[in-house]
Amino acid sequence: MDPYLMDPYMTDEEIIATFTPLEHQFYKWQILGREEAKRLGEDFINNNDTFYSCLKNKFPYPDIEEAFWDFIVKWDGRFYRRSRIVITAKDFYERLRTTDCKDTKSLAETSLWMHTQAIPDLLFGQSNFGGSLMHYALGTGPQYLFPDTPYGKMIEPSNPDMLKDTVLAIDFDVNDCRPSALDSSECRGEDSIANEASATSVRGANSDDFLNKEPFVFFQIGALCCCTADEWMRRYTEYADEVYDPEFQHTGYGVVVRLDCDGYPTGAVYIIHNHQEAATPAVSHDPNKPALWEEREWQDPQNDELPHIRRLYPGCDRRFFLAKIADNLADLEEDGHFDIQVLSKDRKTIVQAKRVGDAQMIIPNEISTATLPDT
Repeated sequence: MDPYLMDPYMTDEEIIATFTPLEHQFYKWQILGREEAKRLGEDFINNNDTFYSCLKNKFPYPDIEEAFWDFIVKWDGRFYRRSRIVITAKDFYERLRTTDCKDTKSLAETSLWMHTQAIPDLLFGQSNFGGSLMHYALGTGPQYLFPDTPYGKMIEPSNPDMLKDTVLAIDFDVNDCRPSALDSSECRGEDSIANEASATSVRGANSDDFLNKEPFVFFQIGALCCCTADEWMRRYTEYADEVYDPEFQHTGYGVVVRLDCDGYPTGAVYIIHNHQEAATPAVSHDPNKPALWEEREWQDPQNDELPHIRRLYPGCDRRFFLAKIADNLADLEEDGHFDIQVLSKDRKTIVQAKRVGDAQMIIPNEISTATLPDT
C-alpha cells in the first residue's frame, strides 16, 4: 500500500493491519523504545547523518531509510491526513445527533473529532439585531466557553461523574418567570430562565431539583463570528469572478446546542457571552491545580463595563448575556434570516455539568453565592 495515498478515514487499527513485518518492528520500537526513538529524533533535527547511522545500526536491513520513512508517512502522518478531511455541515449535524453525552466515551470521541477534523465554518445567515444587518457564522471548536468557578473552588472536581467542559450548564430557578422573556410553555421547563432575584440562590444539585423541568445543559460547538453586509456583498461585486471568503470577526459569544432529556445535543441553539478565556500560560497560586482559564478583562478602572462586553459587534445597540437563535441547527442556513431572542440581559453563572442517579441524568453541578459572578 502506497503510504502517500492512504485513506484518511482509516482507523489506527486498520492502519496497523497494513504494516509489513519491518513496520511492526518500527512500531514496537516507537512504543516500547520511546525514549531512544525520541533521542534519535532529536539527532535527526541536529544531524541527519547521526540519525541514519543509528537507524542502520538498530535495523541492519537493505533500503532501511526508505522503509522507515514510508512507515513515518503511514503511521505518524495519519494525523495530518485526518486533519485534511473536509467535514460538511450534514456530517457535523449527524455527529452531534449521535453523541451520547451521558457516555463519557462517546463524548470524548466527539470532542477529539472536533479537535482533529477540518470542520469548515458554518454560515448561519443574517440578522438585523442591534441596529445593523450582519452576517453570522460558526467557528467550530469544542472549547470556547469555560465555567465561572475556578477548578480549585469546584465542588468535587475529581468526581468521575463530572463531565468535561465540552458540556456545561446554567442553573436557572423557574419559580418566577419573566413574562417579557418567556411564554407559558417555557415556564413549564422548555426554555426555563430565572427570575433575576433568584439568580444568587444556593443550590444542591440532585435529580430531584429537576422533576418538573429540564435542566439547562448544553454542548458547546464553537464561537459566533460576524461580518458586515458590505463585507458579505464584496463576494458578489468586487470579487464576483473569484473565490472570496468574507472576513468574519469574533463576536465574543459562544454557540451551544441544548441537550435533550436523553443527553443528546439535538435541541435549540443559543449564544452565550464568554466572560472567560484560556489562561496562557496556565497560572495558579496552587501549583498542583493550574488555572486553565481565567476571567477576561471586562471592566474599566472605574468598574464600568467595557463598551464591547455583551455586544455582538461594535455599535450594537443592545447588550445581553444569553439568547436563542434557532430551534435546531439545521434551521440556520447561509442565505437565511434568523431572529435573536434575548432570554437574559444580565450575566448568569456557567457551571460544570455532572451525571446523577441510576439514569445518569445530566444536571448542573452545585453553585454557591461565593462563586457567582458580578453582573
